Amino acid sequence: MQNSPHYKWILAGTLFFVSALNYADRTSVTSVYALLKTDMGFTDVALGAMGSVFLWSYALTSPFGGYLGDRFARGRLIIWSLAGWSLVTLLTGLAVLPWQLLAMRALLGIVEAFYLPAAFALVAEYHQQETRGTALSLLTLGNTLGMVGGGTLAGYLGQAYGWRTPLVALGLAGLLLAVICRFILPLHRAPLIANQPAVSFGTAVTTLARVPTILILTAAGLLTSIGSWVFINWLPLYFHENFRLSLGQAGFLGSSLVNVSGAVALATGGYVSDRVAARGPHRRMWMQAILILCAAPVLLVFLITKNQTAVMAALVVYSLLRASADLNIIPLLCDLAGADKRSTVIGLTNMLNTMAGGAGVFVAGALKSTAGLDGVFASVAGILALDAALLFTGCVLFLKRDLART
Repeated sequence: MQNSPHYKWILAGTLFFVSALNYADRTSVTSVYALLKTDMGFTDVALGAMGSVFLWSYALTSPFGGYLGDRFARGRLIIWSLAGWSLVTLLTGLAVLPWQLLAMRALLGIVEAFYLPAAFALVAEYHQQETRGTALSLLTLGNTLGMVGGGTLAGYLGQAYGWRTPLVALGLAGLLLAVICRFILPLHRAPLIANQPAVSFGTAVTTLARVPTILILTAAGLLTSIGSWVFINWLPLYFHENFRLSLGQAGFLGSSLVNVSGAVALATGGYVSDRVAARGPHRRMWMQAILILCAAPVLLVFLITKNQTAVMAALVVYSLLRASADLNIIPLLCDLAGADKRSTVIGLTNMLNTMAGGAGVFVAGALKSTAGLDGVFASVAGILALDAALLFTGCVLFLKRDLART
């Protein structure tokens, strides 16, 4: 199968499904927050802490997961990570005490951290510049649809059968998928990477940190991650409390408004990004900066009105712009890092993104009683404005020089 000219798309398609399950497992619990408050006695701050525990454990493990993705067979690493997080998701549904649920969320972050860096690097290994953006956006599309599917499934099954049922179902599905992937994914390192001299983790990090554009892209991704994770964790509860929607409806809207519109952007944005990059890969970053700048003022709707339709429309526009912008980050990082450090750089950016996201989720929970979720969501506009300023600075001062060096 791996000798087929179509294998690179079979690989991307398989990892699309793995990515969907990855994000379904990590985000489905947010749709049953209301049930956890009544069944397990969680407060708003405790719910925020649960989201942060996952993100912080994921963050601390991601650099090492990324480094291992450059040192060992990426296909094998993906399979073991998939099996591991699926087992943890299943066990999460069996927790009987709050501390057990928190411990499982921390463990989930650890085992999931080995997946995305290896998956993105593996796809970039098989796809060159002319198809790389499209293929990588397919994985990100899987992430997005996984959030929607996981949130909707958990909301409806949770309301009908309790919060444990969707977690057990997702865990079993993941274990089955891990068996299937054993027969599709490559189980050996690519010759180009295997023949590279091994470098230490510290050397790899130091080399990457000397590239200014990598630092700017990392900072930009960090800033958008704050807003993204705040919306992922708190939108279902926002719709449930502000518009008196059922858990199923709130879970669907809370995950779909941002993520389905983001999926639409990803379905076409990768192809557009590849076409833009055909005239020079530096154009991806200009595209990203412009779209982020346009997304910032849209979120001020939370300060202007509490009309449900207006809020929903603003979330759709914000997500379309942000997702179209962010899909340029990974192709650019792959260009700048080189074939033997792609997984490492993605692991490092994952660490910073999730640490920032975890802080944002926790702060949102702490501010909910004073500023309200409306105020929290509106503040993301300022974060996006800073993001755009950084990107424009990188485009003007560093981007072309750093691409020429690599």
